[in-house]
Amino acid sequence: ESPESSPVPVSAMALISGRVPAGHAVVTRIARRGISSIGSSVTPFWPTELDASVSDGSLKNSLGSLGSLGSAERTAFLPGRGIALSGDLADFAGRKPTPLSLTEILGMKTPERLQSILQEELPVRLANRIAHLDMLPDLEDMSDILSVRGDFSAAFQEVRQAKPEDFKDVIRSFKKRNEDHALRLTRGMAAWSDLQRTKGEPYEETRAFVDSFLNRLFLSRIGMETLTSQYLALSKCPDGMVDVTCDPCKVCASAAKQVTELAGEYFASVPRVEISFHGSEKARKLPLIPHYLFYIVAELLKNSFRAVAETHLASGATGNPEPLQIRVACDEAQVALLIMDRGGGIPFERQPHVWSYMYSTARGNQICQETGHMLDQGTASPTPFSGYGVGLPLSRLYAEYLGGSLHLMSMPNFGTHAYLFLQQSSDREEALPNYVNWLRKRKLREEIQHYESSEKIAAAS
Repeated sequence: ESPESSPVPVSAMALISGRVPAGHAVVTRIARRGISSIGSSVTPFWPTELDASVSDGSLKNSLGSLGSLGSAERTAFLPGRGIALSGDLADFAGRKPTPLSLTEILGMKTPERLQSILQEELPVRLANRIAHLDMLPDLEDMSDILSVRGDFSAAFQEVRQAKPEDFKDVIRSFKKRNEDHALRLTRGMAAWSDLQRTKGEPYEETRAFVDSFLNRLFLSRIGMETLTSQYLALSKCPDGMVDVTCDPCKVCASAAKQVTELAGEYFASVPRVEISFHGSEKARKLPLIPHYLFYIVAELLKNSFRAVAETHLASGATGNPEPLQIRVACDEAQVALLIMDRGGGIPFERQPHVWSYMYSTARGNQICQETGHMLDQGTASPTPFSGYGVGLPLSRLYAEYLGGSLHLMSMPNFGTHAYLFLQQSSDREEALPNYVNWLRKRKLREEIQHYESSEKIAAAS
């Protein structure tokens, strides 16, 4: 997960006594409660998955038409209460994933070389994700999340059993199943959050747990997406989907062009995008995965386009809105991108929530102005320009995976500045979630629950 939400080790005594950090309190309390039914949730629209656009190493369809939303029905693996790992799955879940650097990935010039790495590393990452999902209380009631778990389990077996000549087809099948995982996970965790609220759990604590849980899952997903997409792209390009001389200005221009065309279908007045470069031309290009940079810039631009268009309309002004500004600057160590708009900014009470998967301006979230806490999640229909609730948090994870960072600075009634920093070095390792042995953690939780049950029986006798 992101460094800001790294897991805090908790001792058995701390769990037993209830003296646990805030991020863990909701987990232990929820685990002790019963299971109740859950209502249906509204299915949001979803942007085309990156997996579908990077598999062939092209930028096409990065903002294409919306794909299939998928369904839990296509996965028959629906484990019941008390899910437990065994055999090879348990063995691999106890292993630590190995992060690779961009230099190492680029050094594998043929699909065959990367295939040997995938056959060893992919089962470890899949098993870790399965074990992580199994830690979720009330998992057996969450059909969307169970369907994703079933896909992971099937992929684990297929990768382990694949013959060399069939491996490429296995990876294509794996990526096809992955296309709507982000949707199903986000939708499933929204339903899980609703379930916890019916049990009386505080919304803010539940939301914090959901954000941390999804950050870890999605960051791990990005790593597997990168390795599998690179493997398939090597068949068409010597460097795969990595551009060793990527020009951020060109990527920004491509993203601006597509978002501008999309905005023309939704807004009466569309701002112009101005891009400028500041720095040495020698340091302008860097080894990078352009598809991820494209995704980040497009998401930021969509937010800015909507804010500027709506502010311009509300003001009653005539003519064209003020242009959006993209500034690209660099030195020998880093490349920095700044996206600026005059779209009215983000109210101070909403700013702490913009990185949450449970927050979206289009859904009409209600925020308490005195405390800054979210009061209601809202149900308004989303559009391609707002309402997914995942654009910003996923963009930050892609930036972190690339060894960089994403920050927002917003001034209410004025505008917003988004800062993206990327490292020049190709020796940086891929960012993976901090390793947690989920099997040991689960065993500890079960021992604590057994201890509490014995204490209650003893007290009642």
